[in-house]
Amino acid sequence: MNKNSLLPLSALSLAIFASGAFAASYQVVPLDATDKGQYTFASGISGDGDVLLTLDTPYSPLIDISLLDLDNNEALSNLLESPDDVKNGVISKKDLAVLFAYVNSQADSSPLVQRIARYVAYLSDNDGSEKLTGFDVTDSDLGDLTNSVTVSPGKVNTDGVVVGTSSAPYLKLAYTNESDDELTYLIRDFASRGFVRINGQTVALVPQEVTLGGYSEALGVSDNLWVAGISSVDKPEGMDTAIANCDDDEKRPDVPVEYCYSNARSIGYMNKATLWKLDNQGNMLDSKTFDLPFTPAEDDPNFYPSRAVDVNNAGIAVGTSFDRYPQNNDATRGFAAVFADGKTTVFANNEGYTNQTLRDNPYLSWAAAINNHNQVVGQTLKLVNGFQRTKFFVYDLDEQTLEYPDDFFPGSSSVARDINDAGLVVGDGEVETTIGSANRRRAAFLYDLNDNQFRNLNDLVACDSPYTLVQGNAINENGEIAATALYKRAKLDIVGEPLLDDAGNQIMEEAAVAVKLVPIPGGNIDDCSSDDDKIERQGASFGWWMLGLLGLGGLIRRR
Repeated sequence: MNKNSLLPLSALSLAIFASGAFAASYQVVPLDATDKGQYTFASGISGDGDVLLTLDTPYSPLIDISLLDLDNNEALSNLLESPDDVKNGVISKKDLAVLFAYVNSQADSSPLVQRIARYVAYLSDNDGSEKLTGFDVTDSDLGDLTNSVTVSPGKVNTDGVVVGTSSAPYLKLAYTNESDDELTYLIRDFASRGFVRINGQTVALVPQEVTLGGYSEALGVSDNLWVAGISSVDKPEGMDTAIANCDDDEKRPDVPVEYCYSNARSIGYMNKATLWKLDNQGNMLDSKTFDLPFTPAEDDPNFYPSRAVDVNNAGIAVGTSFDRYPQNNDATRGFAAVFADGKTTVFANNEGYTNQTLRDNPYLSWAAAINNHNQVVGQTLKLVNGFQRTKFFVYDLDEQTLEYPDDFFPGSSSVARDINDAGLVVGDGEVETTIGSANRRRAAFLYDLNDNQFRNLNDLVACDSPYTLVQGNAINENGEIAATALYKRAKLDIVGEPLLDDAGNQIMEEAAVAVKLVPIPGGNIDDCSSDDDKIERQGASFGWWMLGLLGLGGLIRRR
């Protein structure tokens, strides 16, 4: 029996399945937040069609003049168009670009330089957007938020409850060193903490191990407020030693003890897949962590992490966990995993791999999403004609069946990212067949597991659409899709205005933008067989910015 037939579908969803085919085309809807920064990437979509997204490099960053010390920084002053105006808080576009570049170049090497987060999160539709500020606070010198907080969105449920991960804000700490120099350090209390945004409040997901702030991430949320993620349960011995050295005035360098602690925090934590349960007011009802499905040897110095990335209304979570590779007990690798009833169970773990593949890949399969029919999607690393390729799967937890649907072509690497209760799967895969290319063109797809139809999402939008859909990121119960596209536009400067070449012409680029796809009831798939532009849009090269979106989890850590 088809599980998905049990779900009462809306008229809009029925239009998608009409006549056993994708009889409804999609309208591409641009989002308000795409005008707030250089690039945007979709992450989730609510029942009302609000898209959760990551924004890369916000326009018009605020510069903290109090931290610049231009009187003692001649090199920086010489780069500015008007250093005196800058001292008075009047910053031209040219000087803003210089200061932003300077801050970014120095922040990783100096604790005295302002931090400006590159990645922020928004919940957006075509009419407006809400910035998700995580744990940021107001800075008195800026008169605004510190904007030092990196916020990574997880998912949003049907009712618009958002989960994500935020760093702590960098706060100013006055310090006088042994040479009587008065310095201002920028210090934060933790590097990563999961949160739930509900009823206008941000609820922190505090981990079990909280030394130096601990570590947690929130990655998925169900409609009844189960939250899936990862949290620290212990710390390595090296952290205790580092803390002791910070507390020893003879061993600590001439820096604030708080800064010394922040360096100790970089040693890392021992993390496990975690589920939290909240009520409708945001109160914490329960939390649980999950052990490995195997017992490491007593002399094994490694700590093997697990990670829950999505959860359904039954409290069944999916993600990744390490386990013994069945065909070689000496190899411990990461596999797709189910977290339920207090135990961890891996699957998609029995492909045949060469020793080289095992050496090169700590993870061999990943689960990405689960619906309320216990159908799981993800991807597995396979060897196809001697090449390593990921292939998306559909795993039926109740029936214990694992299927790999046909995708774009046998040698295509494909990734599934979400599944709704109607059995619609979205993801992306390679559409370019060139052998040996390190960066083959990709396209977003829509797969209906009810009738095994697999379609390039670019075939379901208008032939003259200016967008090339390269990722299908999330799908709601109305069949609306949050996607990431490439869009040819003018390259924009630090305040969001077009850059011009020496001849005064706009410099063009292909920009990554988050979009929403809305089914058109009764619509028909356009015939683009004679449209050259449509052929170009079947896929696009998908490079540097894809890497940060896969979220494949932490690596093995020493105890």
